[in-house]
Formats: sequence, structure tokens, C-alpha cells
Amino acid sequence: MGQQVVRHSEPVVAAEEPASPLSGRERRRNTRVKLDISLKLSIYQWEQEGSFSGQNIDGTLFDLSESGLQITSAAPLAPDMFIVIHFPQEAELPPITARVIRIEPDGRNFRYGCMLSALPPYVRIKLEQYIEDHIAYAM
Repeated sequence: MGQQVVRHSEPVVAAEEPASPLSGRERRRNTRVKLDISLKLSIYQWEQEGSFSGQNIDGTLFDLSESGLQITSAAPLAPDMFIVIHFPQEAELPPITARVIRIEPDGRNFRYGCMLSALPPYVRIKLEQYIEDHIAYAM
């Protein structure tokens, strides 16, 4: 009675591992670390599509992983826009380019899910170390 029967025609599904306490509902492959850091964002868009080309805005880093991040900002952005994230000097991270892939209203602001793109190896190493340091700090 207590044995599980598996038919050869049915796939065997492994049990999901619990999500990390830092990650909330985890859909991503990389560990996310929750942050609350003021950022400067440089917005880039094709000149023929709008007025955002080269505009600088304020934002707040909500969370960060090796492959993406979430930011909040009062400025309206569009999907597929490229932004350059300028971290505070104390973060010791160089500017990182990301593409807006998800937009959600967040009160009077917008929350943007962004995918990091074209990270050089030395930037990826610095980013990984920054994430590790902040995960250790949060625990």
C-alpha cells in the first residue's frame, strides 16, 4: 500500500527542491539577493522610436542575480529597451547593461524585470562576488 507505482509509459518527476529563503517564489536558475540601493539609470532607445535616447533617471535596485535584476523607477520604460545601470561608488561595480523584459505597476512607480546582457568575464566575476558578499551579509 505504501509503495509508489510507476508505469513505464509515464515520466518520473523528481520532487522540487524548496526555494531559497532569499528568493521568494523562485523561477530563476540563479540565486537572487534582495537589495534596496539607489541607482542611476541611463536609458537607450532607437532615436526614431521616442525621446528616451540618452536620458538619465533615478531608480532603486530591488533584487539582483547573476543573470538579471529588478529595479523600480517612476519613469515609464518599454519592453526591450536597453538600460545601463550605474551602481553607487561603494558597490565597486562597473556599469552593467540590461534589457527590460517585464514591466509591472508598483504603486506610483514601475517595477522592471531586466536581463543582463553582454557581461565581460571580469564584470561577471565582480558581480558574482558582490552577490556572494550580500547573501552572506543577509544570513
